[in-house]
Parts: sequence; C-alpha cells; structure tokens
Amino acid sequence: MTHWRTFRVKTRPNPMNLVPIGSERIKPLDASDLPLIFLTRNSFRFIPSFLAHYRALGITRFLCVDDQSTDGTRERLSQEGDVDLFGSDVRFRQARGGKLWREALVRIYGRNRWYMNVDCDEYFIYDKCETKHLSEFIARLEALGVRHCPAPMIDCYPEDSIQSAVFDGSDDVMPWTIASMLDGKGYRLSRTSSGMEMTGGPRDRIAKRPGVHEELMKYPLVFVEHETTFSSSIHKPWPFTRNFSPILGSLLHFKFFNDTEALVKQAIDDGQYFKGSRSYKNMLKAIEEGRLDNLRTDVSVKFKDSKQMSELGFFKSPFA
Repeated sequence: MTHWRTFRVKTRPNPMNLVPIGSERIKPLDASDLPLIFLTRNSFRFIPSFLAHYRALGITRFLCVDDQSTDGTRERLSQEGDVDLFGSDVRFRQARGGKLWREALVRIYGRNRWYMNVDCDEYFIYDKCETKHLSEFIARLEALGVRHCPAPMIDCYPEDSIQSAVFDGSDDVMPWTIASMLDGKGYRLSRTSSGMEMTGGPRDRIAKRPGVHEELMKYPLVFVEHETTFSSSIHKPWPFTRNFSPILGSLLHFKFFNDTEALVKQAIDDGQYFKGSRSYKNMLKAIEEGRLDNLRTDVSVKFKDSKQMSELGFFKSPFA
C-alpha cells in the first residue's frame, strides 16, 4: 500500500492565485504517476469521455484549473478522486492564455517527469493506443531520444449537418462516434527555428481568408525539466531544440456540434482568447454565411482507429 505525504500549496511559488478546490492539501505525485494537465471553462459535456479516454491510456492523475465555469463542470470534476482541481480569481487571458497556470502546476507538482498537457476537447492517440498503454509509448520515446512529442490537432466533424450532431456529455460516449469525419489530406507541414508548424483541415477550408491559417501542431506529451517549459506557447514548448522529433501521435480535436454557434458567441463575449477571439470571430462569420452547415468534402474520411491514422500518414509508429 502506498503511503502519501501531503504538502500545502502555499509552500510552493503560486503567482497565479491557484486555490485547491475541495482540500487545502495536495497529494504529491508518486514516481509511477502519469499526470495530465488541462484547463476547463464550461466543458461539462467533455468531462466523462475525456477522463475515460485518458484513464484507458494510463493517466493516473488529472491536474486541472477551472476558469470559473458556470455549467456544472467544477462540481462534476470535484467528484473525481483522481482529479486535483484548482480555481483562480485570475482569468484565462490574464494567465497568458493559461500558460502561467500550466507553469504554476509544474511548480506545485515538480519537474523532471513526463506530463500530458492538453485541452479537454483534445484526445491524444498514437499507433496501437487501443492496446498499448502510455507508459509503453513513453518508454519508446525515451529509447528514441524524444523529449517533446509533436502531435497535430486533427479537427473532426459530423458526417451530416452539424445541427444533427448532439454531444451533451450525458454519458461517456466518445465524441468521434458523433463527429466521426476528418480531412484525410490537404495539410501543410513546415518548420521554423522554434518548432514545426502544420496548417490545413476544415477550419482552413471554411476560413476563406488568404494568409490566415490555424496553427495545428502541438506538443501534448513533454518531459518537463524547466519551469518555463510552456512560457512561449503550448504550440512550441521550451527548449525549442526538442521540437523537431518525428510525429508519433495526433490530437483528435472536437469543435463542431449542434451548439457550435452558441458556444462561439459565448467565447467571443467572454473576450479571453487569442487576438480578441479572432479564431472564434472567423468561425462565427462562416456559420452566418452557411459554410459550417455541412463540412464533408471529397477529402473527408471516417475515423476508424489508430492504425488508419498511421496509414493516412498523420503519425509514425514508435513500435515498428
């Protein structure tokens, strides 16, 4: 039986006013733990499937900052024994798009370990993830000398009209059973001095704005040795020299359901997002012009499993 010592959050630097919800004391991570950092804001519908997906991969602890949710997200998460939940009087924008929250969590829980670092509408997959746990995947990363695992966000969308796609979080049904389609090709991969970049997919198709592209590449699985790992961007963690590894996974990303318009308007009104919520404003314009009614096109394919994604070229296998 494992015996846990505890410590008060205030004994570590905590500049973003993170306050634990439900307990004054935080159970430190064990050496065998696989922690996941995520942020929430009115994300109730994703919580059951999100937790189920990552638990199945082998995540043992969820470290969450809730950005003042009002839809029951906070109450739902507070019931989960493997979720360490924090609140703050600082908002997402003040926390530099949540980056300072993520860094504060690293200061609380410690460096020199692997962290999964995602948003709650992102579901990480890799070759054979249905049968091989994350610990096996990480062992292969270490054998290959990979410390930052790049993974592009692949936007998924319904087979028919988005108005017919209802995903309400009433159970742990996975979102890809409802938003089951993705663009099988049409992406562009490039590199800069600080990391790799990828653009394309349905949001690129509907934007119709020359030179404006959504950045899809992220690094959701990183070995954290530096408190400033996320200070540049979750798209390009520090140190930059580690951001050029082979692409060995992808993030299935879910934005398109029947309530997309209402959620987009809420995000714009909230005013917390990058460049004055530019991405959401572009999406609202596309909705108003009917360009989101049905996202299927000749490049659309139906998601099956990790083997299919590997065969489509979204990632390589570390197990080969």
